[in-house]
Formats: sequence, structure tokens, C-alpha cells
Amino acid sequence: MAVGRSDSLQELITMMESIFDETIIGSDINHIKHLFFYLKFENTEFIFEYEERFMTVVVHNILQDFVELNVLGFEESTSRRAKVKFEVINVLYVFEVIIEDIRGSIVTIKIPSELQSAEMRKYKRIVVDDLFMDFVILFKSYKGGKYITGDDIYAERQFKYLFREIKKDLPDIKLMNLILTDYILQVSKEYEIVIYKPNDGYDLIRNTFRKDLRSIFISDCADIESYIGKVESNTYKNFYEIYLERAKQEGEFKAQKFFEKLQKNEVRNFLVSYIISPLTLFDNLIGHVMVYTTAMDKHILTSYHAEYIHELLEITSYGFTKIAIRGNNFNTLYTNTRIIDISISGLLFEITDESLYNYLKKHNAIKMYIPIGKHTLTLSGNIVRYVVTEEGFRLGVNFFASNPDDMKILENYIYEKKGNILSE
Repeated sequence: MAVGRSDSLQELITMMESIFDETIIGSDINHIKHLFFYLKFENTEFIFEYEERFMTVVVHNILQDFVELNVLGFEESTSRRAKVKFEVINVLYVFEVIIEDIRGSIVTIKIPSELQSAEMRKYKRIVVDDLFMDFVILFKSYKGGKYITGDDIYAERQFKYLFREIKKDLPDIKLMNLILTDYILQVSKEYEIVIYKPNDGYDLIRNTFRKDLRSIFISDCADIESYIGKVESNTYKNFYEIYLERAKQEGEFKAQKFFEKLQKNEVRNFLVSYIISPLTLFDNLIGHVMVYTTAMDKHILTSYHAEYIHELLEITSYGFTKIAIRGNNFNTLYTNTRIIDISISGLLFEITDESLYNYLKKHNAIKMYIPIGKHTLTLSGNIVRYVVTEEGFRLGVNFFASNPDDMKILENYIYEKKGNILSE
């Protein structure tokens, strides 16, 4: 929203006039210049957004109409515009700025001529350096994002025991394995679960999953078209795309011979049909489950089975990832859950793992466990802000639920830290 001179801004101006005398009160540009003087005086880090990159910067120098920012790791592109975002006296400011000059990490921007966007924060935030947290993701949809009523209800009916487990804060991995096996056996008694290792001989399968994570479905191992014929499906595919790549590199004849050799080898091993579905952690491929039928079985696998197994593995991968997030928070293999700042309405925390950061963009509802003194607060919230910095990744959370009395404990903690009022 557009704003005029607020009480907070006047408070800032009065403070800065006692330190600097370079600015003249009475115009927006000088109001804004006071903001940058304050950032420089406090040596405050703030956000600089350029070409969809978020960088942490500080004010290097302030000139008549320009501000020099120190942007470590800055890489110039074609755009000459950027955004700066910072908080001063409990007000969040956002400006779009013009880049005038770039000298290594020093980026010169033109001081905006008018206040563009400012939002008074309802609750004061305090910066902390000794507060940590553990967290788990909360179930909204195993695919992430918005709950899709039809798809999710159908999946929950089909895999109700698996859903019952993955909705828990910490699913039981042994029980999940038993449930997974039970559902697979409803399709075929022949299956294998593979976790990838270097030089394990699964390069063809890995390459097939490289472009997308649809399952591999070969409906008839006696028919070469099942391997390299074009398939239209959102959940499964064959080796058609790999065949086209090989044909482009070495010709159609050699490409077809390659898959005929694969086909003959599988027929020799009595395979009739099979499904290979990806097993993922943080949406990264870590292995697969192969369900198959042989000449000794009395049935073949159909497209219905392929969709069934694919969905089963998607749900299972979600559950395993949920377990990994909670488990690795305790030994910090994946995450470093340091809290940067906190208020009664939310917090900003930091992690270092990019896979987890990307996963939380889809699964953004989390439950947090924050030790404060003898108490451990249990708070639930939605991640609403994602920032990439040179040190790692920062995520902003808005609280929406808590255990009884936890907010009172947090309120007392903030008051003791700040020694000031909690809201304006």
C-alpha cells in the first residue's frame, strides 16, 4: 500500500537527524534516504532480488541520489532492475530500483523517488542467535500443494492403511514396509525393491527416469513394440524416449537392436510383463520397485496395475521423505534448523539442504518443536516466504495453531528478549 509519513517513519527520521545531517526532510526521496542511512548505521543485512535470485546485501555507501550496495556473488544479467526488501522500526519496505552501475560486488542503485510499498507489522520480531527447532511436514496432499478432493479421496480409499500411517507426525518405517509389501502382493507375488548404488547395472532405468518420474510399464515382453512404441499416459511410459535418443546418436538400426537384445534377455528369464516405479526421497530418485509376472504365472499386468503401483510408490515416497525429515533433524544430516527471528505470528528459519528446500515449496505446512527453557513449544504453520542466500536457504512461517499455553510462553520469551511492547 502507498503510505505517507507514519509515526514509525517520523521516529526513524528524528533518530537519524541526531546522527546524520546530509538529508533534508520534506520529500519522499529524503524519507527513503533516511531508511538507507539507518540500514548502514546498523549494518543491517537485507534482501536484494535480481533475476529471480535472492541475495543478502548491506549498504556500502550513500551518495546524493544513489546507494551503493555490497552484493556478494553478484552476477550481472541483461536486466537493469531489481527489488530491495528490508524492515525498519517494525515496518516492511519493498522497492523496485534501477541499477545504475556495477563494479564487481558493488551494485549502485538509484534511490527511489517515492514510497512504493510499506506494511506495518502487527507484531514485533526479534532476532535470535540461540534458538533452534525441529519440524515435520503436515499432511495436506501426498503430491504437495492444494488438496485435490477427487484424486486424494480415491487414493485414500484404495490405500487407507498406508494413508493412516503417512498422516502421522512420524510414520513407522517398518510398518510402512509391511503395508507396501501387502499392497504389492495384491498385484503380483513377484517383485523386488532396489536401492541404487554406484555401478549396480541399473543405468538404463536411471536414464529412463531422468526426464520424468512416470513408471516404466512393459505390457508384453514378447512384443518389441511394448518396449519402443509410443505410449500416451500421465502415469507410465516405456523406453520410447530412450530409443529415440539412441536412434539419433547411432541410427535406428542399432537402437532397435539394443532393445531387441534387452527383450530377448528378459524373455529368456521368463518375464511376461513388468512395472518399474521410482522410489524417491525429497523428489530425488534413490531406487525403484519392480513388479513382474513370469511364464509360470497365470496373468499379465495391465495399465490398471501400472497406475496402481505408480500411485502406491508416490505415496510411499512421501512417507519415507517425511520420516527422513524428522529423523535427520535430530542428527542434522540434512537440516540446520536455526531460527533467525521470531514473533508471536511467525518466524524465519534457516536450512542448508537444497533438496529439502525445494521439497518444502510443495509441502509447505509444517509442525515445529521449539525448546525454550524447560518447555518445548509445539506450533503449526504455513511456509509463506522462500529466500535463497549465499549461506543457504531461509523460510518464513506464519503460525496457524499451537498447543495450549505455548503462545503465552512465546510471548514471555519475546518480551524478556526485547524488553519492549509486543505490538503497535
